[in-house]
Amino acid sequence: MVKRVFVPLALMVLLVVSPASAQTPANALIAAQGPVVAGADTDPLPGDPGVRNGTLPNGMTYAILKNPRPEGAASIRLMVRVGSFEEADADRGIAHFLEHMAFNGTRSFPEGELIRRFAEAGIGFGRDQNAFTGPFSTVYSLDLNVADKDRLDLSFAWMGDVADGLIFAPAAVERERGVVMAEREARLGPAFDYQQRYSAFVAPGLRGPTRSPIGEASTLRAISSEALTAFYKAWYRPELATLIVVGDVDEADIEARIRTTFSDWTGQGPLPVSAVPGKPDLARPLDVMVSAERQQGSGISACRVRPAVLLGPDSLQRRKVYIERNLWLAILNRRLTRLAQDPEAPFTSASVSVSAWGREAAYTCLGVTPRSDATWREGLAAAQAEVARMAAHGVTQAEIDRVVAAQKESNRSAIVSAETRFSARLAAGLLAAQPFDGLDASAFTRPEDNAAIYDRVVAGITPASVHDAFLREIGGSEPLIALALPEVPDAEAVRVAWQEIEARPVPDAVAEAATTAWAYTDFGPPGRVATREIVDDPGFVRLTFENGVVVNFKSVNFSRDAILVAVRFGAGSLEVAPADYPAAGLGTVMLTPGGLGKHSMVEMADLFSSRRVAAQLSMQNRSFVLQGDTRPVDLEPQLQLLTATLTDPGFRRDFDQIRINAIRTLYRSRTSSPEAVATDALLKAIDPASPRLPPPLDVILEAGPSDFERVLKPALTQAPLEVTVVGDVDEATAVEALSRTLGAIPARSQISRARDDTWFLRYPEAPLEERVVHEGARDRAVVNLVWPLFVGDGERRDELRALGLLRLIMADAVRDEVREALGSAYSPGVSLQTSDFGDQGSLDVSIATNPAQAQIVREAVERVAATLASPGGITATALEAARRPVLDAIPASRRTNGWWLGVMDGSAREPRIVRDAIDWEAAYRDMTVEQVQAVATTWLARKPIVVQALPSPAAGVATEPATAP
Repeated sequence: MVKRVFVPLALMVLLVVSPASAQTPANALIAAQGPVVAGADTDPLPGDPGVRNGTLPNGMTYAILKNPRPEGAASIRLMVRVGSFEEADADRGIAHFLEHMAFNGTRSFPEGELIRRFAEAGIGFGRDQNAFTGPFSTVYSLDLNVADKDRLDLSFAWMGDVADGLIFAPAAVERERGVVMAEREARLGPAFDYQQRYSAFVAPGLRGPTRSPIGEASTLRAISSEALTAFYKAWYRPELATLIVVGDVDEADIEARIRTTFSDWTGQGPLPVSAVPGKPDLARPLDVMVSAERQQGSGISACRVRPAVLLGPDSLQRRKVYIERNLWLAILNRRLTRLAQDPEAPFTSASVSVSAWGREAAYTCLGVTPRSDATWREGLAAAQAEVARMAAHGVTQAEIDRVVAAQKESNRSAIVSAETRFSARLAAGLLAAQPFDGLDASAFTRPEDNAAIYDRVVAGITPASVHDAFLREIGGSEPLIALALPEVPDAEAVRVAWQEIEARPVPDAVAEAATTAWAYTDFGPPGRVATREIVDDPGFVRLTFENGVVVNFKSVNFSRDAILVAVRFGAGSLEVAPADYPAAGLGTVMLTPGGLGKHSMVEMADLFSSRRVAAQLSMQNRSFVLQGDTRPVDLEPQLQLLTATLTDPGFRRDFDQIRINAIRTLYRSRTSSPEAVATDALLKAIDPASPRLPPPLDVILEAGPSDFERVLKPALTQAPLEVTVVGDVDEATAVEALSRTLGAIPARSQISRARDDTWFLRYPEAPLEERVVHEGARDRAVVNLVWPLFVGDGERRDELRALGLLRLIMADAVRDEVREALGSAYSPGVSLQTSDFGDQGSLDVSIATNPAQAQIVREAVERVAATLASPGGITATALEAARRPVLDAIPASRRTNGWWLGVMDGSAREPRIVRDAIDWEAAYRDMTVEQVQAVATTWLARKPIVVQALPSPAAGVATEPATAP
């Protein structure tokens, strides 16, 4: 897969607003790592002493870290320092193509054997075994749920082959070429087209931003096995490689394996000469790109480019640079977020970002989403005025204190949770700390050292130093302004508008808004627990308060300093009238931006800037769920927020224009998405009056806060509540907090809220086939095949579990046929849709492919289905390869808060949830070939429903990147 690393400022913020003061850019997170040391601020910082670092005589480096979570598991990463940056013009995409070939035949794994052998060992392709290519590196990854001798032998055999044992058979290259092309084609569309033009406009002459790892269609078609071999021999060499192993392993054994596997690896010939970095044109005058984007969101980006600043080895001084950047970014973006809340503001979102491209250049960009397409000039002016305000007046100590307090609280939480970090996360951290593109690496250190170094650095930071940091990074070239609007203005008009904006008087200094006190601390006299029972299997407590609130509780320390809370209530979509589906769907998304009766969302962002609290609503087919993710220190504020949401939801209009813009953008883009067009076509064919179809634009735009309130408030404020709390908290503490919040509110009515006119999906008996046209990229098509099943219920659990295994087997078979044999798709998907007493279930296959391959793909999938449905179509080998990775992952998954939440949430109203969670592992393990064959024969024998979304002959975007105007 391709790692996409250069993304222009988003054209739209979709209904999500976060407190800027709680955000930390990724580069600042990396920069905040470092042990406390005595000495000069420029002295290099050592890394975590727990990491065993080493270098083989051939120059290959490695890092080993023992970590017990998950128990018995390990994460392995092999990084080779080559990516798209080093590709010749004639070989664009070759690094990524080579990555694909690592799965297609090696010294130890003949073509077709690798994925099978790993699956038999419980290692799933695409999930546990994967790879990605970026501009500067290619990384191969393995996550072993069971890191025993056999699996480690298998893993090191493959990693050793990746290093110097790949085989580029011409026939295999030709097959994989189709897969690589399909991956590229899957990305095509208006957004991809704009990305290409934007990158060429902002970064002409720079290699990194303008050389996507996915490559060009013309070069991908021409890459040969000889070219792959030459690139492989030149760049895959030990001096450019690092192996990382993190897990519940014997470090000495892993080090011995590294030496045995890689010591004989030698580079062929001299080290290749790295490509010469580009240089930004700092003398470039004010420049403008206007782009008519009728199928995606409106947006403006104004960037200044400057030379890259190489900070040298990791040090206190280097950390100070990043921390000060993080401070002014958080402060400025908080100011912009507060402005966007004003109903009269000319923009719905705006933010500033800083990005660096290795040794080539650095960018500071202002991104703006105008309130309407007609207010682009006013939106840009208002956002730029805030940049000018900070340039003239700087920041206040109060603003710094707010950001620092939030970061210190985050640092404290990281220290507490350090011992429960999973190995995959630590492997990612070690990978990020490796040097690339000739730059110095960040030190990888312990959370307690990170916190101490942060404290030491911020102690010397002042408003003046933050202001100076801002001024250093806000400057550079003249602005490079890109406008994406349905109807674009003349470029000269944009130039004139910017000149007028810059000529405006400097705004006054910021007036710090007064912060009100949190209004939801008293919900009445504390409630009392009426009953307490223990659910022995799997083992948790169920409490019932006198007001009728039911609480499922489990204290676990799998993730230290982490608690999940869910509140289930109402009947979900069962209580929504068909005509109200659009309002219910939008309302669940807009509940958080709508705030509370006594606080706007922006006020809450300030009030909780140092807290970890959340309240996210979802509508399910039998209930609504309000969920939060918090820490022990924040449990009571979290419960207060949830209780306030369930008693006094705001449904404010503060972000109404964001909703309107987001809907317009969604509708613009929907016709260019073959996936969306295919989904809509199926619903229309089944029932043209389906309430789940997107309504006309004017109808959906009319649904506003008053409709959200009418549809959702009764369930929020009147329905009985079932609460689930799981995590790092003891029962007494949880009960005490619950008694003052959800346990203290008045009792609620137990009357059923389900309607009798709910629309359910039912498939026709007769075969159905639809061919529809989308308006997106002309090299993209989607083929969907649907095999209808039955409406689920508790009596058909064994059949559903057999279907679950059939889905896995079919996914493997479809991948082997469509991707590996035909090379006609990148990532074919097979899914199982089932629900109890709701929609009719289905087994679905969805494949994005080239239009010329659509019929071939459709026939291939039907062949696979026919084979599986025929006697003997399901083999013991296929069954074991499908279920082994799932079963091996169970022990680790059960040691997570999320697993326990899934077991307990809703179990009081539907006890079968607990039984299902307990029984399914044994059911999967004991399932026979005959049982799976029976469901395959029953349900795959019928002709599937087929929907193909093909490009319009008269529309579509170009598949080749357009040049900058």
